[in-house]
Amino acid sequence: MKFHPENIFNISDIKKSVLKYGLVVLNRPILVDKELVEVLWNHSSINITVDGGANRWRSWLVENKLEGKLKPPCLITGDLDSCHADTLKYFNKTQVVSTPDQDATDFTKALKVLDSFVNDLDLSHIIVICETSGRFDQIIANINTLFENNQKPKEIARPVYILTSNSVTWLIPPTSINSMHEIHIPINVKKQWCSLIPIANSAIVTTTGLKWNLDNNKMEFGGIVSTSNRYDEKLDVVKIATDSPLIWSMGVENED
Repeated sequence: MKFHPENIFNISDIKKSVLKYGLVVLNRPILVDKELVEVLWNHSSINITVDGGANRWRSWLVENKLEGKLKPPCLITGDLDSCHADTLKYFNKTQVVSTPDQDATDFTKALKVLDSFVNDLDLSHIIVICETSGRFDQIIANINTLFENNQKPKEIARPVYILTSNSVTWLIPPTSINSMHEIHIPINVKKQWCSLIPIANSAIVTTTGLKWNLDNNKMEFGGIVSTSNRYDEKLDVVKIATDSPLIWSMGVENED
């Protein structure tokens, strides 16, 4: 697979891209750059606020004086225990899809709701706005959702990118024999950090394009984890071969 993160956090590239994507707003503070949020919202094929994320979205609109200037959410989903009644009234033209199942997080359930739209809308990927601040167990639950999403049938599975104010994170699936994933690194983040983490299982990994590459190394907790890595400044593409899913995370703030 080829990953192009510029289609997630570079405003000019998002505007030029012909890719269709879904946008999900979770119940965390919205701290991503204001202009980027506007562009992502306006160019999305479908946008969903998840439970208390609807409250967050309404507050963000008010704080940024954008009430009535952006299209309303397409859907509000979740068990609705955090979504205020006045928020539902405020977004009275938005379809509400209740997902009361307590065996899954609202994030996981929201992606399942999106499954029915993936093919009809020809979505290439899904972007999730969610800061990593707050409870550690919720951060891990979000990572678990990425792994659950990776287990879906290929017909509906799409890459899911978690976007924060300073990073973007997604799951790297296993590669086939003699193949490598490619991550095309935008020039404006070449001095930023990056991480390749074996969350679920041990993995045999080979990389190129990093300052500290792996060469058929075994990655696992209690052993090697490639956190706080950097890019090879001479190369614009990171290549990864792995026999088990990995989490990739990269900084997106410019460094002067």
